[in-house]
Amino acid sequence: MKRSSALILACVLVFPFVARSQNEGIKPVANPQTSAQSTMHTKTTQQMSLVQEQGTTGGSTSPSGLSSSKGGMYLEPGWATGRVMLKDQSVLENLQLRYDIYNQQIQFVRENDTLAFSKPEEVMYFILDDRNFIYAVFQQEGGGLGSGYFEILTDGDCKLLLRRTIKYHADPESKPGLTEEVFVRESEYYIIKDEGVAKPVRNCRKSVLCAFKDKEEQVDDFLEVNDIKMKTCDDLKKVVEYYNSLQ
Repeated sequence: MKRSSALILACVLVFPFVARSQNEGIKPVANPQTSAQSTMHTKTTQQMSLVQEQGTTGGSTSPSGLSSSKGGMYLEPGWATGRVMLKDQSVLENLQLRYDIYNQQIQFVRENDTLAFSKPEEVMYFILDDRNFIYAVFQQEGGGLGSGYFEILTDGDCKLLLRRTIKYHADPESKPGLTEEVFVRESEYYIIKDEGVAKPVRNCRKSVLCAFKDKEEQVDDFLEVNDIKMKTCDDLKKVVEYYNSLQ
């Protein structure tokens, strides 16, 4: 009898939280084993496990893009105040947010629980420390389509985006010589026109002209007149801003 009563009480306590999470499109963040973490980045967003808060080395962003850098699994260490707008136009204000690059998740705190959106495609954008991010479909190298979070570097009808991923992860359990987990980031530029599919663009003249074929002649003249060498992120921003001015 006592055992039955305990089971009933457990169900009463757990069911409201599960129902609330499912209704709101969120999931509590779990705490996977290290062995499970090592393969997470090969899965789709829907398949990825959710990660409990843990100490990391943090790390800086890569505004210049296209190069690998060491850092933590999160964009920045710790939490920051932000806001999220969903595609149904509802807005979540003053949230404590962090961007989990490893699992391509926005995580937030509610009632002392660490949660993540279970359907990231329902997110229109989120703002973290005055930096804007969107969730978008993008063209992969093999020609297929993927989806993930991008930072908006230049806004407009044509947007310049930066996608960050974790290309390598090692931990002391798999690499005995390590004293802490290591995450190696990689950043890539993308452009997205009229809310379509984001396509990769390299920081070179040929790639840029190919990306803007509809205005190739004007863009080529712009690069020539302004002596833009296409070596930096700022060069890419100038071209995208110019392209938007032609619309």
